[in-house]
Amino acid sequence: MKRRTSSPTIRLRAFYPGRRAEFFSKLACVQVNNSRFAERVPSASRTLPHRTLRAGLAALLFATVAVSAAACSSSGMSLDDMGKLRNIDGGTAMTIPALWAGTSSDGTEVGGIEAAVVKVLAHKDGVNPVDLISIDSAGAGPQWRAATVQAAAVATLLSARNPQDIDLGFTVTGPIDGPSAGGILTVGILANLTQTPLLRGVTMTGTISPDGSIGEVGGVPTKLAAAAAAGYTTAVVPEGSFLGMDEKTGTQFTVADVKKSLGITVVPVRTVFEAFTTLTGEVYAAAPPVPVEPSASSEAAIESTTRAMASRLAIAVASAPAGIDSDTLQLATSSVATMQSQIVLNEWARAYGVGAFAYLRLARASGAAEAQGWVDAQGIDAAKTRLQTEVQTALAEATAARDSAVANVGSQLEDVIYLPGALGWATYAIASYQGVLDDLAVSTSADAIVRAGRILSEERVGVRDMLPDALTVLAGMPSRTRVPSEKVRTFMAGYADLLERAGDANVDYYVTLAGNDLRADGTFADDAMTASIAQLKKNIAAAPEPTTMDETLTATATALTYYVMSTGYLAGAQSYGLELRDADLRASAFSQMMDKAVDSGAVTVEAFADWLRAEDLTVGYPLWCSRWGTAGAIEYRGTAQAGNAAWVGLNETWYDAVSLFMLTAISSEGASDATNTG
Repeated sequence: MKRRTSSPTIRLRAFYPGRRAEFFSKLACVQVNNSRFAERVPSASRTLPHRTLRAGLAALLFATVAVSAAACSSSGMSLDDMGKLRNIDGGTAMTIPALWAGTSSDGTEVGGIEAAVVKVLAHKDGVNPVDLISIDSAGAGPQWRAATVQAAAVATLLSARNPQDIDLGFTVTGPIDGPSAGGILTVGILANLTQTPLLRGVTMTGTISPDGSIGEVGGVPTKLAAAAAAGYTTAVVPEGSFLGMDEKTGTQFTVADVKKSLGITVVPVRTVFEAFTTLTGEVYAAAPPVPVEPSASSEAAIESTTRAMASRLAIAVASAPAGIDSDTLQLATSSVATMQSQIVLNEWARAYGVGAFAYLRLARASGAAEAQGWVDAQGIDAAKTRLQTEVQTALAEATAARDSAVANVGSQLEDVIYLPGALGWATYAIASYQGVLDDLAVSTSADAIVRAGRILSEERVGVRDMLPDALTVLAGMPSRTRVPSEKVRTFMAGYADLLERAGDANVDYYVTLAGNDLRADGTFADDAMTASIAQLKKNIAAAPEPTTMDETLTATATALTYYVMSTGYLAGAQSYGLELRDADLRASAFSQMMDKAVDSGAVTVEAFADWLRAEDLTVGYPLWCSRWGTAGAIEYRGTAQAGNAAWVGLNETWYDAVSLFMLTAISSEGASDATNTG
């Protein structure tokens, strides 16, 4: 988070200041909130059981905003007042100490503490979900607004609360910007909902991601100096944060160095759960000491889909078209052998993860070879026309597959809640095809035609093969919880709205920083993701208000994909330094951050799955998807395909985490009529 003047100069940069130890003596200021807002009171909250979480990190390096001045002021709020719960008219409020850093007009790095107020209020009508539009704070910049929206969305998901029951509000003292308060804002919301005050003298910096991971930020040394100068004794930072550097020795400061120089304890964390424990002294949720085992029926479905994947991969290798990329063909060939060896060991997640990734990559390479053949034989214009026809056909196929899955969904609670995540294969394909058509309309080069062929082929196997696999495992779960359909439909409609608004905030944030709208450019330089996300946004805006369960499931699937993809796009561009090389290879400038993101999300999924299983709910489908996505990402670490594999694993993790958050929320309020023991 960065303090800014009313007329900031916005520029993207990685803010990693290298300063010797004496910079710690800089005078920092404490920003204190003195605003007054309308006030309301929440209904009673339900918390997750208090258990310890051991999770990995999603280390996100967000760009910062350079400021032309950083003013320091104080309203006299003491450390004793920070983090205390107070009753207000309509709810509860808490003032949280969010660290910020910026650059003054003379280039001096300055920092301080923004005393941001977090309010949890009872929703007036209990119909509309948490409003992510009107929670903006006066004077706050686009990065701060995006951070508040992410915090509101993630905290609502993690809180096991129906978004239709609560409103959230944030107040800041004046012009401020930056995403690095997302973590402490999320903790503040959870602390409000669980009626848990913050410990005295503890502050935090760090972004928040959809799976609850705390991500990397810049300006940490300056923020630590500010915290120490303001009297704070503990500062929570993302694990792996740059704490400063001694230029004389060329070594980076350690936690012990900071403690010695500033007298402040630095606590690195990986997830919002770890941050919650440090900031409150309480424990929010726990990863299971023993992994949750799938049921016999889930295991049978997992085995059958894994064997089917091995068979189709072998067939695809044998029938690969002439002119296919040799490296990808070799990857797929070796993956067939890896799959077989893992199947013998009953290592289903690793076998499927390796095979699914290789199958998707082989489809891309095959699509490129086929499109290149069209260009060579028919010329660019004819190849383009043929490709447009193929995409239109694939679009109809994906739409039909989605609608069929919705129409045939099981009648149990877990089936309904998990289906939108499973439909991601079709939902994203639909938007991707629409984006490809937009890009093709302005494409003029052979390279663009070949890139479009890659996308078409990959999305086709996603719909034709990956979606049926997902539905097979989903149907194989022994779901037991009956659904009162209208209550569940209303609940899901509320979550769809929540996820749509969070996606909109991501897009608005990206557009503000990038300086241009998301739109097709005819080059497919970003794998048509820009055009695809723009299409998701258009599809949501064009859809009528859902009134039936089928319409609500479709709307929720679209909203979930929009949220996951827009978050991934924003994180990929800024946090992981992802770029698409040679139109086919994702390379990350911060690969370790992507790896930690995958690991963190996987552990979060395991933690919530364990809790839900203890509540007698079925968790086989999201557990399976998270496990195979994670296994595939781990398999390719350190290779040229690491960025691509991590991207697949990360997206699987986010879909699964949000699905489990939704089930936790609805099960916490007694959504089921009864439990079927059959």
